Amino acid sequence: MKKVLHITNWYPNNWNDLEAIFIKEQFKLFSEVTFSHLIHIQVRTGTKLLEYKYFKYSNSEEGYYLLTKIKSHKIIELLTTFLLWWVLFKVNYRKYDLIHFHIAYPLLTYYHLWKKIVKTPIIISEHWSAYHFNFYMPKNSKKLNSIKRIFKQNIPLITVSKALLNDIEIFSGKSNFLSIVIPNVINKNIFKYKNILQEKTPIFFIVNIWSEIKNPFPLLEGFVLLNKNKIKFHLNIGGYGNLINEMKQFVKLNSLEDKVSFLGKMNKIEIAKEYNKADAYLFSSKYETFSIVCAEALCSGTPLIGLQISSILEYTNLNDIIIIKENNANAWLIAINNFIKKRDTFDREKISKRYSNYFTDDNIQIKYINFIERM
Repeated sequence: MKKVLHITNWYPNNWNDLEAIFIKEQFKLFSEVTFSHLIHIQVRTGTKLLEYKYFKYSNSEEGYYLLTKIKSHKIIELLTTFLLWWVLFKVNYRKYDLIHFHIAYPLLTYYHLWKKIVKTPIIISEHWSAYHFNFYMPKNSKKLNSIKRIFKQNIPLITVSKALLNDIEIFSGKSNFLSIVIPNVINKNIFKYKNILQEKTPIFFIVNIWSEIKNPFPLLEGFVLLNKNKIKFHLNIGGYGNLINEMKQFVKLNSLEDKVSFLGKMNKIEIAKEYNKADAYLFSSKYETFSIVCAEALCSGTPLIGLQISSILEYTNLNDIIIIKENNANAWLIAINNFIKKRDTFDREKISKRYSNYFTDDNIQIKYINFIERM
């Protein structure tokens, strides 16, 4: 077995146990076919000028943190690099065959300066939608150019979708990466079909960390129209985030409180129960690099209603989804109403079987092992 040191800037931690849980699940699966150790390195917002924290999460997972009240991105990049270097030598990186970085920025900002010193091969796994939006920065900003420079170092790349690989190629101006697409891990022990008698009133479910990119308001406006047209429904909204209070206010102002429930922060088991109860899972994001929640819903046998997003369509059978091409209230009204009329035609058990066979752990592990062997 290869010895792999995993380093990530985004991971479940003592402050937020759901943060980037998909990386934890990926690490767990990779660890079954390699000798693996993971280190979470992060510079976080704190109340002091500088404070160090260390947590041991398991025998194979550790967290090293610097907390600071400094806001400068340049200082945070430098502190991240300092912490990374200190940890690399502390854990003796030389005993590993490979260093696997999950999320390139800011961990690899200065890789071009230290790659000749740390000669252990490295690879990058990417999940981030920020590449699609050019990190919301002007094209020639110094920070943006420093991120682009990471991808000009010929580092082998794992992405969760072809769409994300294409985003990174356009963003960096580099193509022909040594690359592979490895989808996110779906826990089929949790997300699976259960024969639950569906309610007469159609139930819809959506869960997110609610930020601007998740774009919930056209969807909610669609439910306002459904209500005005006296179409029966119930919408369950899971998750949290900076838009959640605004969403609750919207529901209240439009007199939907008896038809929309906010479920708050949810764990995987709670989310799985909602998939099984729901007639359909909704997604409203402006963009997704993969959408774990959509894949989980399909593995649970729950069809989808949502926007035409290329990464989701990479793995979704068109019979299992109703696509909304224009993101406005009327389009959502039409799509949901059409779904309600034919909701009994979806074979949920077949949907679950189709995607459970697609997202197999063995397939992911074989792809990973073959890719690192190529290096």
